[in-house]
Amino acid sequence: MQNVRVDIGDWIRPRLIADPEPVVDFDTGEIKINPKTGERDYLLSVAVRREGQRRASAIEVKVRGMSAPDVSEGDVITLDGLIVTYWEQNGRSGLAFRAESASRATGPGAGNAAPATAARTASTPSTTPPAGGPRTAKAGESA
Repeated sequence: MQNVRVDIGDWIRPRLIADPEPVVDFDTGEIKINPKTGERDYLLSVAVRREGQRRASAIEVKVRGMSAPDVSEGDVITLDGLIVTYWEQNGRSGLAFRAESASRATGPGAGNAAPATAARTASTPSTTPPAGGPRTAKAGESA
């Protein structure tokens, strides 16, 4: 197997789509712990989209640490030292992603808040009738 560093320079705001969860042993159901370091692997589900593409893809990234990364569902994140490994086993194959660390993104476009217009609309009742004018009752229908 060969590890290949992933160039994420053209990714647009990778977003965590589920809270980090510890990786568990498939057979025993126990949380996997590295016996030498005491570190655990945490699984991050991340939505990624490349610049110029309309559709996003979901990938799962493992991050190792003494505690879960300080990120939560919906956060725009950065993945430092992201590598991908191609694997084959029992006639199956796939890609495994691993990062050295994950953290909340900072800077322009990193916020989690909804656009100001959406927030304003949600908190303030509308005084304008809906598009197409006010709804009128049809014959035989009560208003």
